[in-house]
Amino acid sequence: MKSLLAFSLLVLVLFSCSETKEETETIQSFEYQDISVDDKIKTALSTEYLTSFGMVPSTLDYLKDYYQKRNYQPRWIEGEKLTEEGLALKEVLLDNSVLGLPKHRFDYCTTTNFIQDELCITALTAQIIHDLKNGVINFETKEKNTKGYIPADLFDELVVFESDQDMRQQFMKFGPDDSTYRTIGLGLISLVTNYPIDTTIFEIKSAKYDSTQALLKAGDALVSKGYLKEGVNDSLMITEALLTFQIENGLKPDGIVGKYTSMALNESTYHKVERIVLAMDKLRSQRKYPNKYIQINIPEYKLRLFHSDSVKSEHNIVVGKYKSQTPELESKLKKMVVYPFWNVPYSISSREILPAVKRNLNYLAEHNYKIYKKGEEIDPSTVNWSSIQRNAFPFRVVQQPGYSNALGIIKFYFYNEHNVYFHDTPSKRLFYSDVRAYSHGCMRTQYPVDLAKAILELDRTSRKRNNVTPDTLDSLISRAENIQVKLVDPIPIYVDYLTVVKKGNAMVMHLDIYGRDEEYLQILREK
Repeated sequence: MKSLLAFSLLVLVLFSCSETKEETETIQSFEYQDISVDDKIKTALSTEYLTSFGMVPSTLDYLKDYYQKRNYQPRWIEGEKLTEEGLALKEVLLDNSVLGLPKHRFDYCTTTNFIQDELCITALTAQIIHDLKNGVINFETKEKNTKGYIPADLFDELVVFESDQDMRQQFMKFGPDDSTYRTIGLGLISLVTNYPIDTTIFEIKSAKYDSTQALLKAGDALVSKGYLKEGVNDSLMITEALLTFQIENGLKPDGIVGKYTSMALNESTYHKVERIVLAMDKLRSQRKYPNKYIQINIPEYKLRLFHSDSVKSEHNIVVGKYKSQTPELESKLKKMVVYPFWNVPYSISSREILPAVKRNLNYLAEHNYKIYKKGEEIDPSTVNWSSIQRNAFPFRVVQQPGYSNALGIIKFYFYNEHNVYFHDTPSKRLFYSDVRAYSHGCMRTQYPVDLAKAILELDRTSRKRNNVTPDTLDSLISRAENIQVKLVDPIPIYVDYLTVVKKGNAMVMHLDIYGRDEEYLQILREK
């Protein structure tokens, strides 16, 4: 009895081993068997086969679901080779960073035959479209989103390409329906098509140290970036190439290697591609804007008033210095103040005004400042200024309204925890600089009266009409008095940080003045 049981077990083990070996051989050779492509795909949908050419097992369920719905008919194969559409897709998928995604977010499988290409193209296309629709980074948690797939039952409905058109451009339809997104996407394609993706980080100093050397080294950088042919050392040709580079990087086209032009030249093109990918991902995750709002983009130094998807007023702004950065925020504009008082922040009064008063006792009067202690005005002449230390400044400093007031003649107030706002300024010359990071954190605004009138005009189209008209504003300003103008319908405000933008029909890159992109680039680089 025991012998019979042992024999039975041996037969079972041998039979099982034989089946496993036969199954393995079948899986490894079915591509070359004389069976239909449908049967080959059906056979290929096993965990063992998929992992044999580098596809993760988690993809199996998706592929099974998709091909079961198609009765295992191929999507990218005709006969025993890829269709033109399949070939074009494979070429793009081999480097999906040109689609505005992180370079190693998805890697094409190591394929050796058309069946493997069929499965890999389907899986990657489904994952890429999911990312284009939903974004890669969760900007609230500052983590990468989990990889996903578009629904298998919608794949054939969504994924329709024209093989005779640029496949890279066709992928844009899966991203936001936004002209800025499309312009930046086309700019990315143009960049990688027309320029070498150099990885060299240069160390060019501005022309103020040595103008000749700065121009020559700029020439080396322009060669590396594809703006200039190698071997060219003619200063006129270098300058012409530099002008083009400055325009494309949002800099003043003066042909001079200044501080900010040298910073832009020192950045590698590869790093710029990464910043473009980040900008596109920010646009995928962007909020839905209301019918009326104000958007400020810090690196672009621009403020725009929108209504019904069109720009009603656009203004240059000055933002905070690196040491006093303008924050990103959301709020609502509730009122405008004509001839505002300026309640000087403690950090400014103790660090800047106190030393100035110690040097010149008339400084406060000359700049129309008053000082207060416990709510009472103090006569500056009664203060022993030499005894006051910066870390124990006892006064509240208020600048009185007037044309010389740091806030100018109009201030736009909106609550935020950073206590910043945008306003007029007596210092008009800074609006003509290409890089405008000079303030203590607030946003100085060019032509603020024009902006205020545009806001009032929109406020009169609200359900409750504002009694203050644009013409009335002129009258209020002529009175030179501190007056608050409340809005009937507060306007949402968004202060954003986008270093890659649309200008006209072209993509323009701005300097990452605060270095905020780098935190997110590190996230994008993670595998």
